[in-house]
Amino acid sequence: MSPDAADLLATWNGCGFYRLVGMEVLRADDDGSAFTIDIDEHHLQAYGTAHGGVLAGLIDAAMGLAILARVPGQGCATVELKVNFLAPAMPGRLTASGHVVSQGRRTVVAWAEAADATGKLVACGLGTFQVIGGSS
Repeated sequence: MSPDAADLLATWNGCGFYRLVGMEVLRADDDGSAFTIDIDEHHLQAYGTAHGGVLAGLIDAAMGLAILARVPGQGCATVELKVNFLAPAMPGRLTASGHVVSQGRRTVVAWAEAADATGKLVACGLGTFQVIGGSS
């Protein structure tokens, strides 16, 4: 792992939102990103499954880190996010991966998906992001 990639993981794994919900970035590089989250009682809505906002946050984060790994020294902001909830996410470990679909100078489209411990997809999403900072 490059020093830049290690710094990126340390920064994001230490950020407040990721720590609050328990997301962990495992990888963020030119090939995309990988995340985990352990769904427990703090993530559940009244039906006993993960709240959609937790899944949307995971999908958004997976796409964002896939982008940030490709734009060192710059940031990105979500401009548009579409999430499909495919199956209930029960308590337990979820994994997510994010990938860049198309990258322009300032606009990036990314895709992410989240699966449960059996590999069943529970959510997927497509997002548009604006690259911020750095040179234009």
